Amino acid sequence: MNKLYRMTKEEFEKKKILYRHDDVKYIVMDGAGTNTYEQYFDRLWEVFDFGKIPEGWKKDYHTEYDFMTDDDFLPAEKYTFVIKNYDEFMKNNKWEKENLEDTYENYLLPFWDEEVERVVVEGKRKDFNIYLVSNS
Repeated sequence: MNKLYRMTKEEFEKKKILYRHDDVKYIVMDGAGTNTYEQYFDRLWEVFDFGKIPEGWKKDYHTEYDFMTDDDFLPAEKYTFVIKNYDEFMKNNKWEKENLEDTYENYLLPFWDEEVERVVVEGKRKDFNIYLVSNS
C-alpha cells in the first residue's frame, strides 16, 4: 500500500530508506527555501525531470496532477519521493502545505495504489511512497 510518511531526519537516516533498492526510482527535493506554490512547482518539475510544460498549460494543481498520474512521465514501477527539510517547506504558507499533503494522501497515492487500474486503459499499479522529512 502506498503511503505518506512524516519523520525526522534522524528517523529517516536510521531506516536507510534512500537507495536501498535497485528497482526503485528515488526522487529527492529540498524543501528549504520553498515558500510558494510556484517555487514548489518549479522544483517538482526539475526533480522529476518532466521537461517543458505544454503550451497553454499553467503552473497549477491540474497540471501537477496530470503529470504525476501519467505513466508516460512516471515510467518506473516503483517510486520513493522525499521532501527533505520539510519543516522549512512552505514555512509561512500553512494552507498551501496542508493542501499539498491532502493531495498526496487522498488523490496521488490512492491513484497509483488502485485507482489507475480502474480508470486508465491498461493502467498498472505503482509503488509510490512519499517521505516528508523534517530536521527535528
